[in-house]
Amino acid sequence: MSDESTPQPPQPSEMELLRAEMRAGFQSVAKRFDEVGNSLDGHDKQFVSLDTRLTAMDSRITTAAEESRRHMDVSVESLRADFKVVIDATTATGKKVDRLIASNAVEHAAFLEAVTDHEVRITRLEKG
Repeated sequence: MSDESTPQPPQPSEMELLRAEMRAGFQSVAKRFDEVGNSLDGHDKQFVSLDTRLTAMDSRITTAAEESRRHMDVSVESLRADFKVVIDATTATGKKVDRLIASNAVEHAAFLEAVTDHEVRITRLEKG
């Protein structure tokens, strides 16, 4: 048997070759899209994990802020009470000083009067 007697399959046309090449190219692109999709799935999982961690952190920050606020409220109330005691003591001391100044003025006037009377008596005795 010779090669001439066996029928040979027909050669693919240029259109068929182009079609095969395009299908291979599309399969390559589809494979690449699958790879990108798988990669994005991994990123999606990372974003979900990050979102979970951020939610937990936000919760901790909110709790800490509430605790700080309560602590500050207690501290401020304590300082207000302390300031009130200091203000009351300062006011009382100021009133006491005012009373002492008034009393001192009265006593000083009496002293001056006594000294003046004493000077008058001495002067009379000296003239006398």
